[in-house]
Amino acid sequence: MNLGEQILSDLMATIKDLYPNIEVESTKNKLSTVLSEYYIQRVELGEVHPDLEDKIQLFISAKKLEGLSSITLDKYLMEISMFADIVKKKAEDIATSDVRMYLSQDGTLKMKTNRKKLSVLKSFFNWLASEEYIKRDPTTKLKAPKDEFRLPKSLSIKN
Repeated sequence: MNLGEQILSDLMATIKDLYPNIEVESTKNKLSTVLSEYYIQRVELGEVHPDLEDKIQLFISAKKLEGLSSITLDKYLMEISMFADIVKKKAEDIATSDVRMYLSQDGTLKMKTNRKKLSVLKSFFNWLASEEYIKRDPTTKLKAPKDEFRLPKSLSIKN
């Protein structure tokens, strides 16, 4: 059974559950006609969604055209790819809570590191929103972590 047939079978099972009196064959034929016009790819559980991978590559290409250095581009790609490996969703389905969860997963990181991670993600999602790939930027509500406050070293009194 190919992927299109599998989707059609799954849809028909759901439709029959919802509408037990539906005419199965005519509905199946109509759905088959509609589905034949689409290329469908199954996203395996636990893999990065192809949509997000595509958006990351588009973002990196756009930043390359803006003249960012290859070192910066590599860091952007690494950071966003690490995020994608954790979240595994379509770009438009990513919520503020996903970004918060990602940033808080390693409690040993310094605030400065989290600020850099958030900065890259803000740049990525802001670009996606401005290019109208997503409707809203999930990082808009997030504020950069404050700097860690260090007490100054005091002078010692020598006799």
